[in-house]
This record gives sequence, structure tokens and C-alpha cells, in this order.
Amino acid sequence: MFPSRKDALRHVSESAKTNAEKLVKCGNLACQHDSLLQTLSSAKIVSYASFEFEEKKPGKKKGKNKGEPCQSAQVVTKASGCNTPPIVYAITLSDSIFFPEGGGQFADHGTLRLTSKNGVDSCDEEGRIELFVQDAQNVDDICVLLCCLPAESGSTPEDLAMMLKHSDVTVDQTLDWERRYDQMTQHSGQHLCSAVALSDFDVGTHSFSLGEKISYIDFAVEESWNRDHASNVFAEIEKKVNAHIRDNIPMKPQWLEKNDPLFESKVRSRLLPDGLEGPIRIVEIGNGIDLNTCCGTHVPVLGHLQMIKFFRMEKVKPTIFRVYFAAAKRLTLIMDDMYDTQAKLTKILACTEAEQVMRLRQLLDDKRDRDRKIETLNDKLSTCHSKEIIEECRARRVNFSVVDLGDVDIGYMTLVSTKVLDGFGNEKPTLLFVGGEDGSDEGSFLLLGNKVIVDKVGKEVANMFDGRGGGKNGKFQGKGLRVRSSLELVKQFLLSTM
Repeated sequence: MFPSRKDALRHVSESAKTNAEKLVKCGNLACQHDSLLQTLSSAKIVSYASFEFEEKKPGKKKGKNKGEPCQSAQVVTKASGCNTPPIVYAITLSDSIFFPEGGGQFADHGTLRLTSKNGVDSCDEEGRIELFVQDAQNVDDICVLLCCLPAESGSTPEDLAMMLKHSDVTVDQTLDWERRYDQMTQHSGQHLCSAVALSDFDVGTHSFSLGEKISYIDFAVEESWNRDHASNVFAEIEKKVNAHIRDNIPMKPQWLEKNDPLFESKVRSRLLPDGLEGPIRIVEIGNGIDLNTCCGTHVPVLGHLQMIKFFRMEKVKPTIFRVYFAAAKRLTLIMDDMYDTQAKLTKILACTEAEQVMRLRQLLDDKRDRDRKIETLNDKLSTCHSKEIIEECRARRVNFSVVDLGDVDIGYMTLVSTKVLDGFGNEKPTLLFVGGEDGSDEGSFLLLGNKVIVDKVGKEVANMFDGRGGGKNGKFQGKGLRVRSSLELVKQFLLSTM
């Protein structure tokens, strides 16, 4: 058991390199030769290591756009269906149908079925142990699969450790095909869109993101482009892209040496990792449409994409237009959701589809009118409330008031408090307002007054209301579960502090 993921990955990578003749390296994997492979039988284990899952505290992501896909999970999560806390197994195989994360494409998921003729006591009746593959990473050109035992597995970590030691173990791989095919079609769609944009419209690709629900391409354009011009250009790109899909043009990988004249003259992107040696994997779209360096999985013919649709477009920088798109089954799922939403809106709004936008605008205009009227009424009502509070305080010759304002929110309490403070002038009264739904003990509270007193007792008041809150400089507000039943008790407490 290694102390960390990093140590485990380093070990399996270095160990695999000492058995280089037994494995296929990244760039030449089975999945990179035939992306339609869904299973692969009788692979051999080259190296392995394990480490214990450590749940990391969520933190703010820096430098990430909202639409970008996050990286594949660094460790297997509890949500994967694995034992908790899971032991993660880093395994390298002689060959892999699991694509390791890279080139903008997510890692593949699926299952491994380990079989040993010698058998293990807790294997199934056929001498097998099954693992979930929840991540795949390229570690120094070695494909490392991160796996765990299923929660319902009858096997234990000890059983697996025993099986991994047997030299006769063979591994059958089964891909999560739905996930792979979705990613593959979106990635191929991106290649096609970028190629057509560059070759036919002289619009280069700045970057792209293959999200789990929707993907986008950032196109590099002239700063002078406005939205109308961009819309026209991208509409033409979409039209040309779908014409190529209808023609069912082949798309296939090939391998070229860096000094190959074809690589130097025809390949669209030649960005290569430092230290890369040997033949370079190129993905070709036939009819001279595209040659591009890529490690990812792709469809064999463009017909698999069915159709590409550009959904929306936004100018994210003066020279960058972001275009969101979808292809193949993902496109049909998005369209299904859109039609379902539209059908629901038709029923809710009681109008035809063509009238929906107009109806929604009318409703929003009506809401704005009502909000303005409510604001005016609240202003008048708060003036009445504030006058009553001021008159009561002056009649009793005190600068202290505790009031249940009824079914109001913290915004209305603030409005009343502002007018009360204005009415007292330079004097600093202590005010405690509560409010909430009629008949409910739960609600909001607002405490205002002398800075020293309020800042000191604010948290105690929140505790007495069985709630929480915050504030400073003589203002403390919050919510509580017992704001009405505890109001008299809190009032007495405040009086004792003055």
C-alpha cells in the first residue's frame, strides 16, 4: 500500500518501463487503433500498486471557465459504488481499450474482469474478480488504470492482492460504451468544425472544451467582428460541416514521423509534448478536409455524428467567439429536453409555441409593474410603522423598541429601521424587529443600536432565538426557529444590558 496516489502512479509507471516489451505505450493503444472496440480479452497485468482514497476538501478553482470540463477524478470517489473508504488500485496492462485522459477528452470508465486458473477462495465460481475502472491516466506514456472493488463484491482487498500475484492472471476489459461514444462523437465533431472553419473561412481555433453535457470551441476572429457578422459566418460553417457528415467521409488515425514531408506541410496542428519520440499519431478526415495531431478516440466515418448543431455564441474576448455545439446522440437528448420544456411551457402559459416569447415578456412586464406598486405600498406602510414606533418611544420616554412586524422579510425590517433612525436624529435607539409567516415561530430578526452593546450581545440574541446571524457596527441580523416565543425573553435580556 503506497501512502499517496502520486507515489502509486510513479511506482506502476517505473515498474512498467522495466517490462516495456510486455506493454503497448500511450499513442499506440488498442483504443487508439480501433475506437469502436468495446471489449478486449486476455490482457496481462504488467504492474500494479494500491493506495487509500483520501477525500479532498472542495476548493475554489482558479483559471477555469464554467463551461470547461473538470479533469477526470484523481481518485475513485465514493459515488462510484466502490467500498468505503475504497482502496484504489493503479494497474497497467499489456494493452488497453481504456483511453487515458488527454487531448481535451475525458478518461474512459468501465470494468476489468481478472481470471486466474489457480483461483482465489472469494472469487466467483469461475475464479474471477471484477473491478470498476473509474479513471485512466497517461503517466510518462504509460496508460495507468485507477480501479476499485465494487461495493457489492464478495471479494476483499486481500483476495485481490493474492490474485494480482499470480502470473497466470488474464484480464478482460469492458468499456462504458455510452460514455466513450458520447465523448468520441463530440471530439470528432470538434475536429470537423475546427477544420472547416480554418480551411474554408480562415477562422482558427484558439481552444476547445468537451464538457459532459455541452461542448464549445473558442474561435479566433478579427476584433472588428460584430455579432451579426459572426452569426452569419458560423451559420455557414455549420451548414458545410453537416454537408460533410451527410457525405459520410472516412475519419481514421495514421502515424507519421516528425520529419515526414506530409507532417511538415499538411498537418493542421503540430503542437507536441516535450520529449515525444517515435511516430506521431495523426487523425485524418478524408477528401483533404483535415490532418491533425491527436491522441483521442474518433469515429471511423462522419456519419456517426448524425448532425452538428451550434446552440449559442458569445464573445468572451475581443478576438474570441465561443460557440457551443453538440453532435450525435447528445444532440438528440438536448433536443428532447428542449421539446419537453417547450411542451410544459405551452401548458403552463396556455398559449401556442409561437406565442411563448411574447407571453413571457408580457408576464415579466406585469411582474415589474406589480413590484413597483408593492415597493410604493411598502414605503407607505413602513412610514406608518416607523411613526408608530417613534411616537411610542417618545410617549414612554425610552430609546428602546421591540416589535413583531408580522409577515415581512429582512428587507422590510431594514426599511422601517432606517426611517426610525432618521426620526430620532442624533439619538441612538436600540431596535429589535422580528418577522415571519403568520402562525409560525420561525422567522428573521434585526437588532440595531449602540455599536458596543449590539456587537457584544448579537450572537447571544441569535442563540436565544435558536438561530444564527451576523453583523457589525451596531447592526446584527439573522434567522431563528423561535423568534416569537422567545421575543419577551430576549426583550428582558436586552433591557438588562442597558
